[in-house]
Amino acid sequence: MNKALVILQKEWLELRGERTLLLTLIIPPLILTLMPLVVISAIGRTPDEDTRQLGAVVADPAFAGLSERELGQAVLGKQFGLLFLLMPLLVPSVIASYSIVGEKTNRTLEPLLATPVRTWELLLGKCLASLIPAIAITWTTALIFVLALRLVVVSDRVYQVIVSGSWVLLLLLSAPSLALIMVAATVAISGRVNDPRSAQQIAAVVVVPLLALFFAQLIGVLVLSPLLAIIAGAALAFLAALALGGANVLFERENILTRWS
Repeated sequence: MNKALVILQKEWLELRGERTLLLTLIIPPLILTLMPLVVISAIGRTPDEDTRQLGAVVADPAFAGLSERELGQAVLGKQFGLLFLLMPLLVPSVIASYSIVGEKTNRTLEPLLATPVRTWELLLGKCLASLIPAIAITWTTALIFVLALRLVVVSDRVYQVIVSGSWVLLLLLSAPSLALIMVAATVAISGRVNDPRSAQQIAAVVVVPLLALFFAQLIGVLVLSPLLAIIAGAALAFLAALALGGANVLFERENILTRWS
């Protein structure tokens, strides 16, 4: 475990020197946090007739009794809330894709693979280097969104609909597992490609199920509840464990060392 922590420290020291990479980690989360606040605020100032159709097809009982403006903000707010589940997928994919391919480019991979570090310790250190910032950024930006939302909603009822217990539970339970799944997938793929962008593009298929959740809630097919959030969190935790084990198996250390040396 100590060797994994050494790998973690090494990864973070290298990350501090990659300014472009740091900007990539900061700017998209800021956009995904500020954009919903701007749109929700604008909807609150829109005439009622322009927001009448926003909740027409939504079957969520939480919207019952809302006025036109409240409904417009609540519908869009709940959809934007799901965007925060994209952050634990986007942030670690940027870091993890460089964790193997970047080392190969910098000619530091061969010495690292030749050290007496077990494969699982190497992967654990690299995964933690991506996982910890991803969770920290996700929860921090979500907290900013929750605090700033108070300033733009037209009523407390809208705030309660958007910042529901189900959403908070889903974010707390699912963000670590989503990040770990993306990290494991990206690290495994990075060991087989020569370009960080290729690793990011291939690992992006993990986002597809989340988009399905987004559209299912939009058209009213799926209504988020605490039970559903717990089930989703448990299922993602199981998938994360499988993904981490799969990454350990797929990471062909000896082949990488001989092919890239």
